[in-house]
Amino acid sequence: MERKIILGNLAGIACMIIWSLNFPLAVSILKTWDAIALAPVRMLLAGGTVLVFALLFGQARAVHSILQDKRFLFASLMFGVSAMFFMSAQAKVDAVSAAVIVSSMPMFSALLGWWTGTETPGWRLMLAIALTIAGGVLTSLVSAQGSGSEGSFAGFGMMLAAVIFYVWYSREMVVRFSSAPDLAKTAGSMLVAAVPCLAAAAIASLFGPGLRIDLSPATVWQVVFMACVSVGASAVLWLWTGRAVGVTVAAMHHNLVPFYVILLGAFAGAIITGNHIAGASLVIAGAALAQLRPRKVKVGMTQPVPPGRSPGAPSQHTQQQ
Repeated sequence: MERKIILGNLAGIACMIIWSLNFPLAVSILKTWDAIALAPVRMLLAGGTVLVFALLFGQARAVHSILQDKRFLFASLMFGVSAMFFMSAQAKVDAVSAAVIVSSMPMFSALLGWWTGTETPGWRLMLAIALTIAGGVLTSLVSAQGSGSEGSFAGFGMMLAAVIFYVWYSREMVVRFSSAPDLAKTAGSMLVAAVPCLAAAAIASLFGPGLRIDLSPATVWQVVFMACVSVGASAVLWLWTGRAVGVTVAAMHHNLVPFYVILLGAFAGAIITGNHIAGASLVIAGAALAQLRPRKVKVGMTQPVPPGRSPGAPSQHTQQQ
């Protein structure tokens, strides 16, 4: 396996483990914060942190350049809308629907790739996607037993839109802006994505009863850690993974997040069941299957002979050598 693919998969594993830290932190923070108030703060802190590292690595010109691109700005705004939809949908959709929709991320990526002509899904990829969806759903549903509320059509639609917008944003960053550094892309897109989050928070504050914000030292520390590490670092690794192995395979890594959450919870006494192991195994099998390369045909055995040349004649490339 190529070194790039190996490093890409390692980045994907690291990305999802770091992202998994977001869930226990969010549960604690949202006890004293409103979700709509937390969203822009988290996005701004994460984007600002990544921007500092981008500047330290001499990527100021790259950040300035991509922020001049209208397509980049639009994709980043959709990233922000996706974050708002996802956060709002969590309170309006049941755990079963959420698990199924989020676990279907690789399928949406493959469909968008097929639609834009950048990816041709074959039987191997389709089987891999089916395995990862099954594994993601199995692990998610076991982890979410007894949680969640009654689902609504609005919540289902917002969750679906959140996943599709996020996948589309990811493919834009990886395919269209492939030459831009990951740090620069992440910093720029997060800072732009904070705009719709800020707008939503401002509207809620003006027309609502007011937003809960807890500025106690312990909670502020949790918010800073979640934004700078769990969100910021994982976002950089996410684009790295997508660039190395493709967004569809990167999305397959995402289906291991519920398993990582349980794995981290095991240190606090959570129980890892056989279903958790089975679900994780299905996801790993699917991701591995999607990255298998077809066997190369041995030269001189099954290659067709070009017209006008005998089977034993040397090729033009051989003659030039």
